[in-house]
Amino acid sequence: MIYGIRNKNGLSMLLNSILWLLVWGGMFTDIGRLSSSFLFSNPLSFVQGIRAIFPILALYMILIWILGSRSEFPFAKNPLRFLLFYCLMGIIVSIFLSPDIVTSLYWAGLYISPLFVMWILLEKPNALASLRMIININFGVSAILALLILPQVFQGQTFDEGRAGFYNLPFNLGRMRANGVGRFALILIIFSTVRFMSKKNRARYIYLGIIFPSLYILARSQSRTALLGLAVGCILFILMKHADWRFVFAGPIAAYVIWISGIQWRAQGRFDNLVNLTGRQMTWERALDLIRQSPFLGWGFHADRLLVNSEHMHNSYLHALIQSGLIGTVAFIAAFIGIWRIIIKNNLIGRIYFFQGPDQGILMESILLLGFMTARSFFESTGAFYGVDLLIIVPSMTFIHLWTVKNIRMPAQP
Repeated sequence: MIYGIRNKNGLSMLLNSILWLLVWGGMFTDIGRLSSSFLFSNPLSFVQGIRAIFPILALYMILIWILGSRSEFPFAKNPLRFLLFYCLMGIIVSIFLSPDIVTSLYWAGLYISPLFVMWILLEKPNALASLRMIININFGVSAILALLILPQVFQGQTFDEGRAGFYNLPFNLGRMRANGVGRFALILIIFSTVRFMSKKNRARYIYLGIIFPSLYILARSQSRTALLGLAVGCILFILMKHADWRFVFAGPIAAYVIWISGIQWRAQGRFDNLVNLTGRQMTWERALDLIRQSPFLGWGFHADRLLVNSEHMHNSYLHALIQSGLIGTVAFIAAFIGIWRIIIKNNLIGRIYFFQGPDQGILMESILLLGFMTARSFFESTGAFYGVDLLIIVPSMTFIHLWTVKNIRMPAQP
């Protein structure tokens, strides 16, 4: 019987992992790749086009399971319920107000797919184990993507010359801006640093082989949001580790990377260059004009690209406003407030040093990633649309909430 239970739990974790990989599969592609002229031009294009519907396929499979099993709503006290409401509001608005209903609903489907993976995951008794697996998948995918763009870092193509440009993944798998490259670098730094400090065996030194190249990529990216996240992460990390003497060099190293990359290279020693919004303010002004026309409802998913000259909002809250109006934005903000309320109310930052068990490291990673993403949300559309940030935020939020529910009664100190 015990073997049967373990086998069943293992199968459940495998299914959740496959669903999460399907959600990741839609990254760096879009509905435009489904056109017949692109889809059938060559085998690689076919793969790129099919990838665009992977998250929708995952969503469809989960909806069938929910309807068939009559699953109960699992987000009653989970901050993810606010993100779900935000998405549902955006879906309704997309149907009635979007200038391109099909495109809007496609992006809404992508957005809701990771939330529904959490739905099916939370229905199982091994939810924490599945979350560990999904967080490890996030680490692995981030490492692979960073590795794929690493040759461009060393081949003379400097991020200083191409900050506003794109960096192509091999085999035409997609492309990303320098801000996205810096984001992946910091994600790897967070994962690797926590795991290096948490593990006791010699294998932990492998993580040093990830940390130093990631610091180099981060510095070369000159991404101000990633550098801000590095500063926030260092503060949170030191607070969680209670100023452990082993981190005496961490602060100076982070400060040096921020100084060289942000002040010397990016800002060229000038404060006005450091705080320059690089044209964001013009996009924000055009977006605000549209928001004033539909302040409570917005214009549906992907409205920034459909209505603002195909421009990206570079601000989570304006992005939420233009997609789902004030009603949806309140829910979007409530999700972040809700998870930070759990962290602060239970003093997880102060107490985590004393928690025992294998989940201490993952809990720490989740808090650090949320700190980075929260800081990033003011200058990028973090979590407001389907993207890498959303796939980092959703399992981090879920893990913190579920772990707290199951473990917060444990004593704070040994």
